[in-house]
Amino acid sequence: MSAHPHPRVLVCGASGRLGQLLVPRLLARQARPRVLVRQAATAQALWGDTVEIAQGSFEDAAALGQALVGIERLFLLSPITPALAEQQLRVVAAARAAGVQHIVKLSGSDWTIAPPGHSLSGDAHGRIEEGLQASGISHTVLRPNAWMQVGLSRIAADLRSGDVIRSQHLGAGVSYIDARDIADVAVEALLNPEAVQQRLGTATGPWVLTGSQALRPQKLAEIASRLLGRPITAAAPVAAAAAAADPFIAQVHGEFFALMRAGHAAAVTATVRQVLGREARTVEGFLAEELGALAVAV
Repeated sequence: MSAHPHPRVLVCGASGRLGQLLVPRLLARQARPRVLVRQAATAQALWGDTVEIAQGSFEDAAALGQALVGIERLFLLSPITPALAEQQLRVVAAARAAGVQHIVKLSGSDWTIAPPGHSLSGDAHGRIEEGLQASGISHTVLRPNAWMQVGLSRIAADLRSGDVIRSQHLGAGVSYIDARDIADVAVEALLNPEAVQQRLGTATGPWVLTGSQALRPQKLAEIASRLLGRPITAAAPVAAAAAAADPFIAQVHGEFFALMRAGHAAAVTATVRQVLGREARTVEGFLAEELGALAVAV
């Protein structure tokens, strides 16, 4: 792998939730990010002229090939769709042809991928991981657990209008991880993969990223009670959650919740601490940020 102190990194999914955390971190480390976006104006609004902008999509072979010219490292992330595996495998093939030296793939949660057959999303990510392995390109696979910014994002809304946290997986713990920790780990995987791998030991498989503790919804309610100074409880939704407009996404979400209810999202790893040299951000810290305005109002 190139020893260039300021590698050129192509970031796919740059304008999404994680990409918007990753790009400024790469800039702070003096990497040279290039972002692949469908609309150049979106990237221009986010980062101005601090990044190189490549406009295109995974379906546009010419634009994809142009975006990869001169790229040393690639961050591979795209939304969950029925074409996820085909699209990302197309990027892997293009990266191989372009001479990319290292790929960091943001994959699905470990419990959606192994064992296979329980998650459309997990099975797609599994296929991509297999293709990445077969490509011969140096790579790191990140399998983050449920994101705080997704799984806990509705708590503040719930508590703005009542005293009950609604959950699809009562009784089952989840080791939520903060997206900022995922971004911090991704930077290390992009810029220092060999050094980090030495710290992780001999294992060369996916980096499974979790929070440091699995918490049940009832525990989340206890934390919220303490933060807000009023009794909060946890309960199942009053009615079935509204289905996503897209039947595919509705099925994907349903599979996630079924696996969570069965306890599969409760495993805890030390990977974040091993990679970053600090503990993962806590759910209590995240909720303190999210509920801060409510606490002041009380």
